[in-house]
Amino acid sequence: MQPIETHPLPPFAPPHATLLMLGSFPPPRHRRKMDFYYPNLQNDMWRIFGLIFFEDKNYFLEADGKSFNEELLRDFLYNKGIAISDTAHQVIRLAGNAADKSLQIVEPL
Repeated sequence: MQPIETHPLPPFAPPHATLLMLGSFPPPRHRRKMDFYYPNLQNDMWRIFGLIFFEDKNYFLEADGKSFNEELLRDFLYNKGIAISDTAHQVIRLAGNAADKSLQIVEPL
């Protein structure tokens, strides 16, 4: 049986937030490029935000193009009043990835 994993991040919730975005659970640690939500380059979340808000899909990328700039993301979300969290506090990964269909929720958030 796979081990139970506990969510590694606290919710990001600016006190003046008017929008809450919910995900499910972060990818395995070895796949994360930063300790924040939507942390790897395979996920297009931050590219979509860059395109919508700045007309530049690479706006949130670090200069080396290998990761996203966490400080820039946090500042952006804070200034826009956007909170982010996930719906699961503890999960079992059935397939070793972060696909929703492969997560067995042990304890919701």
